[in-house]
Amino acid sequence: MDRIPESDWKKLRALKDHLLDVACERILVKAQGVISDRSEGSYAAYLALWQLLNTEDGAIALMFDDFRRSTAISKLVAWKRYGLISDAELAELREETQETVRALADIPR
Repeated sequence: MDRIPESDWKKLRALKDHLLDVACERILVKAQGVISDRSEGSYAAYLALWQLLNTEDGAIALMFDDFRRSTAISKLVAWKRYGLISDAELAELREETQETVRALADIPR
């Protein structure tokens, strides 16, 4: 399955902004934890924050950049791996799409 059915594509487009907001909220919570822990000093906290943002920026890019119908399956797999899409949301998609996403999400990275 290389192209997602139109009905699934419409559902994903409707979910995208919400899931991006959820992902960013998770990152901000992590960042607050890093910022508030200065037990190793401010510079160490700064480096930890930089590392966190650098890593998470890569994850955001993987999940949301170049969002097109032809990349939808890879985006769905990334959403599944990062725990952004719920089983209930996934169940709203066609069975073929669900099976493809679950199979690919289970492949070790």
